[in-house]
Order: sequence, then C-alpha cells, then structure tokens
Amino acid sequence: MCVNPPGQILDNPPQVVQWKELLLRILGMGQGGWNPWSAWGDCTRDCGGGLQTRARTCRPVPDEGLICEGVLEEGRLCNRKACNTNGRYNSRSQSLRSTDNRKREDADELQQYGYPAPQIGDPAAEEWSPWSVCSTTCGEGWQTRTRFCVSSSYSTQCSGPLREQRQCNNSAVCPVHGTWDEWSPWSLCSSTCGRGYRDRTRTCKPPQFGGNPCEGPEKQTKFCNIALCPVDGNWNEWSSWSSCSTTCSNGTQQRTRECNGPSYGGAECQGHWVETRDCFLRQCPVDGKWQAWGPWGSCTTSCGGGTQRRDRVCYGPFFGGDSCQGPKEEYKQCNDKKCPEPHEICDEDNFASVVWKETPAGEAAAVRCPRNATACLESQCLQQNHPRSRLWAEMAVTQTREHLSKAQRGLMGEGVSEVLQNLVEISQDGTSYSGDLLSTIDVLRNMTEIFRRAYYSPAAGDVQNFVQIISNLLSEENRDKWEEAQMMGPNAKELFRLVEDFIDVIGFRMKDFRDSYQVTDNLVLSIHKLPANAATDISFPMKGWRGMVDWARTSEDKVTISKSILSTGLAETDDSSVFVVGTVLYRNLGSILSLQRNATVLNSKVISVTVKPSPRTLLTPLEIEFSHLYNGTTNQTCILWDEADVSSSSSSSQLGAWSWRGCRTVPVDSFRTKCLCERLSTFAILAQLSSDMNMEKVLVPSVTLIVGCGVSSLTLLLLIIIYVSVWRYIRSERSVILINFCLSIISSNALILIGQTQTRNKVICTLVAAFLHFFFLSSFCWVLTEAWQSYMAVTGRLRNRIIRKRFLCLGWGLPALVVAISVGFTKAKGYGTVN
Repeated sequence: MCVNPPGQILDNPPQVVQWKELLLRILGMGQGGWNPWSAWGDCTRDCGGGLQTRARTCRPVPDEGLICEGVLEEGRLCNRKACNTNGRYNSRSQSLRSTDNRKREDADELQQYGYPAPQIGDPAAEEWSPWSVCSTTCGEGWQTRTRFCVSSSYSTQCSGPLREQRQCNNSAVCPVHGTWDEWSPWSLCSSTCGRGYRDRTRTCKPPQFGGNPCEGPEKQTKFCNIALCPVDGNWNEWSSWSSCSTTCSNGTQQRTRECNGPSYGGAECQGHWVETRDCFLRQCPVDGKWQAWGPWGSCTTSCGGGTQRRDRVCYGPFFGGDSCQGPKEEYKQCNDKKCPEPHEICDEDNFASVVWKETPAGEAAAVRCPRNATACLESQCLQQNHPRSRLWAEMAVTQTREHLSKAQRGLMGEGVSEVLQNLVEISQDGTSYSGDLLSTIDVLRNMTEIFRRAYYSPAAGDVQNFVQIISNLLSEENRDKWEEAQMMGPNAKELFRLVEDFIDVIGFRMKDFRDSYQVTDNLVLSIHKLPANAATDISFPMKGWRGMVDWARTSEDKVTISKSILSTGLAETDDSSVFVVGTVLYRNLGSILSLQRNATVLNSKVISVTVKPSPRTLLTPLEIEFSHLYNGTTNQTCILWDEADVSSSSSSSQLGAWSWRGCRTVPVDSFRTKCLCERLSTFAILAQLSSDMNMEKVLVPSVTLIVGCGVSSLTLLLLIIIYVSVWRYIRSERSVILINFCLSIISSNALILIGQTQTRNKVICTLVAAFLHFFFLSSFCWVLTEAWQSYMAVTGRLRNRIIRKRFLCLGWGLPALVVAISVGFTKAKGYGTVN
C-alpha cells in the first residue's frame, strides 16, 4: 500500500497517520512495541500553513528490553489558508523564494517529527547525520540520526523519514542490585503462656557488578500472648496454736494455714494444711493399781500337804491419786497327796544344758528357760528310771492360735506378718531344743489355715518369710534336734504335708497366670499357675533365675514335668481347669532324715513334686534326674515318700514310709541316675554301701571351671617359664611384679579346684577359704604395685633398694595383714561355711 507516492505533496496527513497506527498495532499486538499515539498538539501558525505534532512511547518486552523500530514523533500541516495581503511579496522571485523557504522550514519541521519530508532536488543528495551516542552507559539503549532535505526551487518534496532509531549495546555490564526473597512464615511464640515474641526472616540475593545491597531489615519480630501462665498455690502464714486438748498430762495443739490459689491451672499447695504438736500442762493424778499376781511360790512341802504364797505389787499412786485397795498376798493349800515311796521318784537329770530336779511319778516339773529361749520347759515323770518326756511351747504358737481363732470368726488377721518375721529371726541362728522344731511347724500349719481365708491375702513378704523359716529349720545346725524330734512322731510326714498345703494355698491365691520362685540356702521352691488348655512342659530348677544361689545353680539335679500330666481325666473340665504345679529341691533334707542304715545311704538330694488338683493318673511318667552325693555306691534305687505306708510301717522297717514302688530306675552314668515315676510325691536315690566306701560327697568341680582355671594357670605358668629363661635380659622391677602377680593368680585357681573337693573337712575348708581371701587380695595389690612402679619410673625414683622392698610389702604383706585381722576379729566364723 503506497502511503505517499513520490512527486506529490502530502495533502492528507491524517489518513497516512491512521494507516501507520493500524499497521503498527497489528504488528505489536500481544507483544512489546509502541503504545498508541498521543493526541495532536496545537498548530504552530494561525495561517499560511503550520505544523501539528504528536508522540508515542515504546512498550518494552520483559527480559528483552526495547524492541521498537520507527519514529517517536510525527507531524502534519495545519492552517494552510493564505494570510492577508499584507503578507504578500512584491516580486515573483521573492514569492517563490519565500515559498521555497517556507517549504524548507515546513520540511525541517516535518523531518524533525519523523514525518516524510517533501523531496526537493535530487534524492541522492540526501545524507544522514552520524548516529548519536547510545542512550545508556550499560546494557541495551537507543541511537538516532537525522537528515535534511536539500532542494531547489520548483522541485518535488523529499521522500522517506527525516529521523531513524536503532538499538545499541554498551560493552559495560549493568550493576544488579540486591533483592530480598519472600519472608519466611512467622515462628511459634517463644513462650507457651504470658508474653512472648515471634519472628520471621528473609534472605537477600546479593548484588552483582557493583549493585547496591538490599535495603531494609533481614529479621522482623513482633510480640505474642497465647494464654495466661498458671500460678501455683502458695500457703498463707500459719495461724496461732490452739489451746491444749487436755487439762492435764499429755495433749496436742493444732494450727492451720490456708492455700492461696492456685490460678489459671497452677499446682495445688504442697504440704499439710494442719500441724500438730504435743503439749503438757501438768501431771494428772493417778490412782494406785494392782499389778498381776505373781506366780505361786514353791510349796512348803513336796507331799503331805503344804502352802503356797503369791503376792502382787501396787503400782502408784502418783500425783495425788488414791492408794490400792485389797490384800497384797494370797495363800493356798498344795501337795495334799501322800508322800511317794522312794521307788516312785524320778532322779535328778541333766539334759540339753538344763537340770531337772527329782520329780514324783506322774507329775511334771517346770524350770526356767535359758537366756536364749522365750518360753517354758516342762518335764513329766512317767515312772522310775524312765526317760522324761520334754515339751517346749513357743510364745508364737499362742499368738498364731489367737489369729487363727479370729480368722475362724471372720475377723481380720492382723499381726500375721509380724509373727512370721519373728519366727524368721528366732530360727535364723538355729533352734535351742527339739520342741522348737515341732512348735514352729505347728505355727506354720496354722499360718496356712489363715492364708486360706478369703479376707486375708498373703503378701510377697509373707510367702518369702514362710519359705525362709522352713529353710532355717533345715539348716545343718538343727540336725541333732531333728533326730530327737523324730522320736516323738512322724515329723517328716508333717513337713512334706505342710509344704504341699502351702503350695496349694499360695498357688491358687496367685493373681493371673504367673510363676513364683523362692530361693534360700537350703531349698529352692517354684510355684507355677497354668491353664490346662495352654500348659507347657516345665523344667526345674531354672538356672538363669535371678537370685539363684550357687549350690542350686551348679546342681545337676533336674525335673521334667510333661504338660500331659495337667489333666483331670475329664475332657469337659480340662478346657477350663487351672493347675498349680509346685516343685521343691531340698539341699540337705536327706542327711537330716537319717536314712542311712548299715548297708544303705541316701545318695541324692530330695525333690518334691506337687500338682493341684491332683491328676487321676499320669499319662506321661515324671522324669527326675539325680546326681550322686557319694562315690563308690552301688545298686542305685529310686524311692518315693509313700504316705499309705506310714501307718503300716514299723520302726524296724528299713525305709519306714519310703517305698520303691511306683518308680523305675534308669542309670545314666556312674554319677547320675534317672527316675521315671508314675506318682507325684517326694523322691530321692537310695544306694548300697560298699565295704571300702568313701563317704565323702561327690563335689567334683564343673567342666567349665576346670577348663577355665586350667587354661588360665597354664598360660600364666608358660609366661613365668619364658621370663625365667630370659631373666638376665629383662631383669627389672616390673618383671618381678608381673611374676608375683602370675603366682597369685595360679595359686587362686589351684585353691578353687582343691577347695571344692574338701568341703566336708571343716579345718581344710576354713584354710582354703582364708588362703583364697589372701591370694585374691594379693592379685589386686600387685596390680596396685604395678601402678606405683610406673609412677616411680616416670619420676626417676627407682634407684633405691628400699623402694623395691616396699613393692614386696605391698604385694604380699598388706593382704596377709588384712586376712589376719579378718580371721582374728571374726574368729574364722565366715570362713569355711557350708555354703
């Protein structure tokens, strides 16, 4: 489309402008480019032809800058009507020249505003001016250039724009100013209550090429208040003490205080709101009160009639009280029977450190207890030259019967725990008389009856004390007491039945399904409470149980109880049945029961197995493996306690209530025997004595102990041999210390192995224990000596022989002194015990 054909003067500039605008808008739609033209300005002349101009701006494209091409301003002719005659020239040439001048001025104006100027003269004569300086000193900018239309008179107008524009790139890099990133979220409040603060931060992208840093703060903070803080309560001042609660004797006073608060969920005041203290105004008058009558004195005659006297003491009066009313003494007749003949009197007797006076036949003599007893002794004379029957009644028996009587009436059994604790303390050091054993068993039997009551739940301490009392009764110190007590009745039966009843009661009183293990110096007792439908095989004893004593941990006796035993024989009840399984391992019950006869000996520990409710039959035999106690025995036989034989057995029977019926003996090796039993009872091994039998117990150290001590000793011995062979090269104080340390360890290992085979000999056992104490202390002291030697070597003080002697004194002398003092003060009581 031709906007301005050459050779013609622009007659209608507005149309050209509109076409240009339309063309530029189409080319720049949706992109960067020129903005719309502004409105036409005022005409520069009122007549004779003037010029109107308008302008536009370039709209940049993001990240690319200005991309516009073309003119920034353009103009058009206006007010071309002729002026009045006063403005006309006289001559034609002047008029033409004036016209040319005006055309040239008009052309200059059009060219200035980017409008195509009329061509005058030859177009080749048109020349552009040099490009202007770039509009920016860095990055992209603009350059412009202009030209003028040089023409002669009567020529046509010049064609083309009078000004051009182009982009330019400056070689300098523009500085990039620092910019902030977005603010981070506000932080949590610094305090959960009361006044706190929260903040947020932002990061500055650093400036480049000399740009300005970021302006403004990097961190903003503002206060926050979530909730009121809790205020704990605090006590007000104490009030004054109240008046005494009594007018005489001891009373009490009280004072109180109030709690101020708490507020906003704070804690309550800690402590008591009331305080009490004793007060005393004066002594209250106390009337005299008779004390209990004293015991009747001895009869003035032993027979033929006499008198006895007793008296009582008046306590008081005090502080103005009244005196006691009534007699102080009482008398009664005694010994009215005729005097016995000489052959009807029991002679004086001395037994168990107690002297029994002469006593007529059929009468009982009572004497005061020794200082270590807390009851009374009574001896009854049956007939002349007949052994006296001695009884002993412990005060705890009376106390227990009182608690049992209360339990039978449905009252609380307070004091039961105290009675058990007292029995533990009394029986700890061994009993004084055989009656102690019988009375204690009677007390424990009564305790089981109290435990059965629904109102009383035995505590864990009660169970532990009960088992500890039985263990104390089975100690080695009571062996002679048991021998004497067995002459008065079947006490082994009572002991087994007592333990069985205890397991039955405690097992069913246990909560949920759990196990109870009681470990003492003389027995290990386990109680398992199991449902029949979820039972598992039981192995006893559990060697890994915490608190397990050494004799039970190293014992090779074991019991395996199959889960098939836990059955009542009725399928409909087994699914809901609950069984209690009790197992007891007695350490030395066999030696106390004295089953040794002329040709037999009890060759194992005693093990009891109890299941409640009792199964009808054992579908799987009970497996019990015993380790032998003595060497050189033969004919190992499994025996069990048969209560059915107790009444029928005579004193001449070899086994008494022990029977071999119901158990099958399976030899394992020369040191162990297995019993497969079809009944639940108490089991042991009975062996035949050989003529040259050694009655020493089989106390061979375990394989692990032998291997450990042997490897350790051989290694240390090899080290000593190496040191001795190269002694001339390595002779030093440190080598001496090391050799002595090795000797102490080797000696300790040897004593451990030897000592386990000599526990039956009291003297040797005591010596072994004392020397073990010495060598263990010596090992520690030689390690301490090594540290001392290292310090002296660093400080350079090892040149004196006196210091070397001090090493020997510390390594051997100090342990010897400690052991000597220990043995002297304890009188070797702690050395060589049964444990």
